[in-house]
Amino acid sequence: MRTLDHDEFLAMRRFPALDGLRAIAATIVILFHFAGPKWSWLSGWVGVYIFFVLSGFLITTLLLREQDRTGRISLSAFYLRRVFRILPPYLVILGGIIVFVWLRGEFFTRDFPHALKYYLTFFNEFFPASGGNGSDNFFSGSWTLGIEEKFYLFWPFLLVVAGAVGLAAAWRKLALAIAAFALMAGLVGVTSGWVLNGPQVPIYRSTVHYAILLIGCVLAIAMHYRRSYAVIKPLTHPLAAIPVFGAFAVLHVNMESLWWETGSNLGLLIAYGLLSAMLLVVLVSPGPLRWLLATKVMRFVGERSYSLYLLQGPVHFAVVAAIPPLGEHRMISALTVFAVGLAIADLIHRWVEQPMILTGKKLIARRQERKALRAAEAELKRPDAVEAPSGAR
Repeated sequence: MRTLDHDEFLAMRRFPALDGLRAIAATIVILFHFAGPKWSWLSGWVGVYIFFVLSGFLITTLLLREQDRTGRISLSAFYLRRVFRILPPYLVILGGIIVFVWLRGEFFTRDFPHALKYYLTFFNEFFPASGGNGSDNFFSGSWTLGIEEKFYLFWPFLLVVAGAVGLAAAWRKLALAIAAFALMAGLVGVTSGWVLNGPQVPIYRSTVHYAILLIGCVLAIAMHYRRSYAVIKPLTHPLAAIPVFGAFAVLHVNMESLWWETGSNLGLLIAYGLLSAMLLVVLVSPGPLRWLLATKVMRFVGERSYSLYLLQGPVHFAVVAAIPPLGEHRMISALTVFAVGLAIADLIHRWVEQPMILTGKKLIARRQERKALRAAEAELKRPDAVEAPSGAR
């Protein structure tokens, strides 16, 4: 029964309980979409915001640790990792959807040529989600990928710029992240048509998502540096999990009702993002909650949650086409989508995701080896290089 030391946190190479959190997030999203109104209390639609906070935290943690280890952040290596991690499952699933609708003779009737302009450029969130011909039903959940891909372009570059101008201290990077957070949050009402008391355009186009991603970034920066970690350290005590998880659970199960009662107040999403960040602190720290979410079953689902999330729409369509009664949204429909989706996600994980991630790592390693070799050759060719005397050791 003790807190987690900063050195212990920095020594952690994996956060297995976060895979379990991914599993829960993906599951409640599927339940929200297909289990019917009786399960609306699960507030499954906010599961995507857990993914956003997780992404901000993990990406920033990896970048800061790379900077400590090598003295710099390699943008080319980062983008290669993202390409080999994100694109292969995405393109395989999208390709499967295209083949499916083509064989059904619905490629043009569902206006897929128009949809592909959004799906292939990661502007998914701007594709009309309520098109009259239902062309978005297969891949509408991919709007979150559009948000995250733009974030991956923006945030790592900003960290590199911060390092280039000497913003190495923890408080300076925190100030940078908070300033970016304030900017993105402020743009909510300006660029998206949202105001705090109601929507003018769909929620998935709101810039509030970038602010929630930045909550995870702020947490990662705060936990990376010793002084700021000291402020967070009390939350790493096992007993802290009780109030943190309690507050998160209470807000989560009431999000659906609060969202409509307060006029779709985006401040609720910010509050949810902040509590999600506190929950991450609990889950990387010793305690029963970390143990539970790090179990083999939870990690199995969590490691396949990316493909599972993307598959839910096309799997539901295929399941309903095969068994029409499952078209009614109820628990059996959601469980069927989950089971079939997880089975396909497992195949993609084994045969696409893992091999391509390994390929990306090998490519990055080869690039680094060539770069080191060129640097060594350049050093030897320097005019002031002195040849070692014969027989020297």
